[in-house]
Amino acid sequence: MIRSEIPKRILSVAVVLGLAGSAMPLIAQNAQDDEEQADSLVVVTGARIRQGGAQDIKQFRSVSLNGDFLPKPDTLTMEGLLGEYDLTLPVQSGCEQTFCVSSHVMSASLPLRAEDTHFVGLGFASNVDADLLQQEPLSLVAVVDRSGSMSGEPIARLREGLLEALSKLRDTDRFGMVSFETDTKIEMPVVDIGPNRAILERAIRSLESAGSTNMEAGLKLGYDLALTERADTERKTRIMLLTDELPNVGNTAPEGFMGMAVAGSRQGVGMTTIGVGIQFDNALALKISSVRGGNLFYLADEGDGADLFEREFFNMVTEVAHDVAITLKPTDGYKINAVFGVPNELLTDLGDGAISVTIGSAFLSENGGGIFATLDRDTQRKFLPPAQREAGEPLVTASITYTDGISGAKGSDRSVAAPTDRAVPRQLAMAHALVDEYLTLHDALGAYHTRNDRTYAYRQINALNQRLSVSGLEELQKERELVSGLSRRSAVLAGVSGEIPKDLKPMAVVGKWEVASQRGLRDLARGDIVEITSDNELITYRQRGSQAGTQIEQTFQINENQLLIDYTDLVFQYQIKGDRLRMNTRGNEQRLVLRRKGS
Repeated sequence: MIRSEIPKRILSVAVVLGLAGSAMPLIAQNAQDDEEQADSLVVVTGARIRQGGAQDIKQFRSVSLNGDFLPKPDTLTMEGLLGEYDLTLPVQSGCEQTFCVSSHVMSASLPLRAEDTHFVGLGFASNVDADLLQQEPLSLVAVVDRSGSMSGEPIARLREGLLEALSKLRDTDRFGMVSFETDTKIEMPVVDIGPNRAILERAIRSLESAGSTNMEAGLKLGYDLALTERADTERKTRIMLLTDELPNVGNTAPEGFMGMAVAGSRQGVGMTTIGVGIQFDNALALKISSVRGGNLFYLADEGDGADLFEREFFNMVTEVAHDVAITLKPTDGYKINAVFGVPNELLTDLGDGAISVTIGSAFLSENGGGIFATLDRDTQRKFLPPAQREAGEPLVTASITYTDGISGAKGSDRSVAAPTDRAVPRQLAMAHALVDEYLTLHDALGAYHTRNDRTYAYRQINALNQRLSVSGLEELQKERELVSGLSRRSAVLAGVSGEIPKDLKPMAVVGKWEVASQRGLRDLARGDIVEITSDNELITYRQRGSQAGTQIEQTFQINENQLLIDYTDLVFQYQIKGDRLRMNTRGNEQRLVLRRKGS
């Protein structure tokens, strides 16, 4: 324990790890013959649509750009990363139905998936009149979390988001609001916006945090309100849940989160979830993606509400298709190695090389969506010559079925992915680069957080930074900025950065250190090990004397000059030179010299 001669109360903390937030590649085997003749490409025009589930990685960007250390890999989702870009694939002819698909192929070049030979894009679009759909009268019921954990920035983001949403609603729309903490409350019944806009604004501005989190009771009250509104008005009606917590997503009973979401959607009321603040857990994205009528966005920083609702408000509440089932079948000699754009939980290996993808709903969106897959040779043919394919011969056949979100009618479509002599569509090249980014960051951040392999993490992130810088894809500028920042941080952690920039100095203290010498500190001796983590934990491992084998956990605060150990009077000035971390209090009453251990 690091403390002065005057005993102070010590705070002991535990590290809380996030749940898995995105799926790794699905392995499919046994590609068989596809004897069906390939139809001509069904290429789509019309409204942009994309699948539900996670729609952005604002939480990950906020942690990466504003925090002091490297983010955990579980805060990054493949679906959210793709969702931030318009990946609408090129079209040649019109789409005459609610949900259509179009296919394109390019050579794969993914360093972490060297076995993959082809990258396939399956794009989504629709012939619906987006303007007409957005003009439908809307009834929106907000279910807001005002529990104690929402205190400070989260409740400020929540109010900001709701005020922006209200500003987008028309006078002819209707709005109601339910809040939950220990108790639930109808803050405002569902009323016409026009004569009540000022009253609604005051109700939103008055929201304050208090109490515990009784989310399912709040959702039940919200659904009761929304279903009554739907029955009385026959309007398009939707729930908008704003929270920083993780709902009980595993509870599929009628009273549970999943049960209510599914039942509500079946009765015509979908749900948009807004994750508020950077602590929101990405595991929810996996579940929302499978719920009919569900989508997920984040409000991580000031201004996110204005940006999100300016672009997507009427899109996020407009469902175009439900129960989308996509079957991908590779042609003879190939197999599907991975599918990107939906979590693995929504994929099924059908045998004979076919993969089924299930999507709960598709929505209007400024960013056209789709799914992407990688292929390589079928290993059953490894002792045979590679299957020869001429330009235009299909590699994958995609078949879809869906339910029209407006009429309820069933529909279907079919497309083939075939190599051509035409230039690679830019949107497909962008998707390929984004998949590379996700795979590399997930791998590098996992190595850092699970194995403490800082050198490997730096090499992977730095190589990705170089690939993005020469990609020629100007649309990915914010990815270059993101990865460049992570590269600088990983360089500091790996000790290869030379002079440490002022804003990154706190990162340099992370790691395990051996006590080389100390003065004026109790319960700390030469040879003890001190671990400083990126979670602001300081763990002392006693090596000698009667306390040998024990460990003591403390927490700390740090800036570029000082390190404060919580619940003590110790404020150290610190300096790093080579493998030494030197710390001393003002006046040098307490001094500590640490020697870095390992990598």
